[in-house]
Amino acid sequence: MDLRRFITLKTVVEEGSFLRASQKLCCTQSTVTFHIQQLEQELSIQLFEKIGRRMCLTSEGKRLMPHIHDLTRVMASIRQTAQQDAQPSGDLRVATGETLLAYKMPQVLQRFKQRAPNVRLSLQSLNCYVIRDALLGDEVDLGVFYRVGNDDALKMLSLGEQSLALVASPALQDVDFTQHNQHIPCTFIINELQCIFRQRFESMLRKRQITLENTIELWSIESIKQCVSANLGVSFLPRFTVERELRSGELIELPFSQEPELITALCAHHAGKVVSPAMRVFIECISESFAVHEKMPG
Repeated sequence: MDLRRFITLKTVVEEGSFLRASQKLCCTQSTVTFHIQQLEQELSIQLFEKIGRRMCLTSEGKRLMPHIHDLTRVMASIRQTAQQDAQPSGDLRVATGETLLAYKMPQVLQRFKQRAPNVRLSLQSLNCYVIRDALLGDEVDLGVFYRVGNDDALKMLSLGEQSLALVASPALQDVDFTQHNQHIPCTFIINELQCIFRQRFESMLRKRQITLENTIELWSIESIKQCVSANLGVSFLPRFTVERELRSGELIELPFSQEPELITALCAHHAGKVVSPAMRVFIECISESFAVHEKMPG
């Protein structure tokens, strides 16, 4: 079997069409079609079927894909072993949470650019649950996000615990979130439903039987802070995102719990994925920036 045909199949699935796969592989669309047809003949199965205007994997094709991923990982491992001493190159796909990207990653990215200038870095800001699923699906190489549960399929490097703070404008300094069974006539300003610190805050409110006036959803942490400082409501954010505003007095921290509310930041990759030179350098850069002294489990 020609290994190139398996690479073509994987690329078609990743890109979503024969045309985009041909563009990524720098070949003609007819070459992609030929590779898929040859592979179907060799395996005696149909890999794709047309549903509407889209070409979708058949059930036989879907069963084949985990083995295709394993095969391409082995091929990547062979290439990487042969280039062990060479400067990192190729592509690196990284997904990170928005707060970590905005406040923690610039230093990491600066170091990485200096040490691996030949690597084409793809960086996405995604929800933590989406990042975990993307790692499991081999859609990204590395994820930098907050722990959202245990997963044996991922190798995780802890980047330390981050504390959460309930913040408001000074005008709301008398609002008390520690008392149970009450309605507080103010707005909660936060981002989307699957935000881990939003989930933590709302869970605590339910336990205390506290209700609020309403919730405003914003994607940008900076927009959230601006609205809170304008006395439009309160928010529950990682402390490192509001340190400057707390020091200046633009925001204040409201009492919320006796023990600090903590979330754990992680750098992770799929347990079955070969760590490329580019991945290794990125992990080194993030470990240094977060002052991590432990190594990612091997």
